[in-house]
Amino acid sequence: MNRSLWRNQGSITARDCVKAANSFDVAIIGGGFSGLWSAYHLKQLQPSLKIAIFEQKYVGYGASGRNGGWASAEYPTSNSRLIKEHGVQTYNNLRKSLIESIDEIGQIAKSNAWQIEYAKGGALVFATNKAQLTRISSEIDDEHKFLTKDQASELLNVANIKGGIYTPHCAALNPFNLTQSLAKYLESIGVKIFEESKVEEISDKALLVNGHRIGCQISIRATEAFTARKWIANQQIPIYSLMIATERLPSEILTQIRNSQRATFQEACNLITYAQITGDNRLAIGGRGSRYKLFSHLSERSETDVRMHSALEKRAVKWFPQLQSVNFEYRWGGPIALTRRWQSYLNYNPITGQAAIGGYVGDGVTLSYLVAKTLAQIIDGQKTPDLPFVNQRIGRWEPEPIRYLAVNAGFKATVVADFEERITGRPSLIAAVVDPLINR
Repeated sequence: MNRSLWRNQGSITARDCVKAANSFDVAIIGGGFSGLWSAYHLKQLQPSLKIAIFEQKYVGYGASGRNGGWASAEYPTSNSRLIKEHGVQTYNNLRKSLIESIDEIGQIAKSNAWQIEYAKGGALVFATNKAQLTRISSEIDDEHKFLTKDQASELLNVANIKGGIYTPHCAALNPFNLTQSLAKYLESIGVKIFEESKVEEISDKALLVNGHRIGCQISIRATEAFTARKWIANQQIPIYSLMIATERLPSEILTQIRNSQRATFQEACNLITYAQITGDNRLAIGGRGSRYKLFSHLSERSETDVRMHSALEKRAVKWFPQLQSVNFEYRWGGPIALTRRWQSYLNYNPITGQAAIGGYVGDGVTLSYLVAKTLAQIIDGQKTPDLPFVNQRIGRWEPEPIRYLAVNAGFKATVVADFEERITGRPSLIAAVVDPLINR
């Protein structure tokens, strides 16, 4: 059962669907973070704009409402690749903007009394074997501090922890509550939100929604993994992240785990994991590894992959043996968009009025805010800092079945790489070969 902790905790009120033709200054396709923040920033700059958001399901249905709740300063591509492709100044602009965006999200939530369980406790990447420790030791910079075994254990009491790296630039939050709070705020300042409203066509100055023509001067496509294939021409594919969450943990277990500051955390595996202690005292942990579907088909079965959910439970108990008798109440998942070269994008054509944003590869809680803010500034005619996602040209994926075989082989390789590191005690040779091939 695809039962999300975040969705189950929050209540939503059904909104009207599109039932007639209409017109707006700005029409936004998608009721996730990208669409909501685009409307927010445009209204801050031009309060008189007539804006509408069209969501096929309900606000927060997609990755924005189901993710791990990390407002981090991470970016999909590596720092070295960003510098190589865009230069040091653009890289520095990105780092500064992402770090500021984390605080801005918290400040906006606080000033509007949004109950999103925001806690800026930083983020810890911890090692449980020698190979992991060797890899993360090379990642120290001005933003990341190395922690010894004792220091890392004092922050988070993980079994067999060997050390870690810590950054203060991350906040834990409840992502679904953020989507709901933001949507209600937008409605209070005049933004129209239509749910159960499928955008069937996007053309210059108009959309076709539920069979009705919606006129607009500007359209913003913010649909991420749910983008119709006819609009993206194999430029991105859906991959799945799955999550589980425990029942509320008793105080004695929370004391043993430590982490009173609610730092987000992950093991330094090649296969991606991520976790947080939620505002209501649960462990929520997620990870990748579900098989990619042929021809980029979306699959609800992939959101409830029993094998992956069981693996996440085992990993949680491995980290914290005291969870052996704890019930895991929630299991869920969902797709995220992966571009061929792990690139995020913001593309806007002022002549046609069409814009498209996305490609966050799981780093979207903060990045969607920054991309939407930058798009609003560009539409407003402002000069913006050079940022790597602006007018980013993203390549196309290989044709099927090459794509299917390569993507799933990549997933398998990360699992084997972690096994290799546990056996050899050295950073994986397999990962060293695979990462450049997938442009990670």
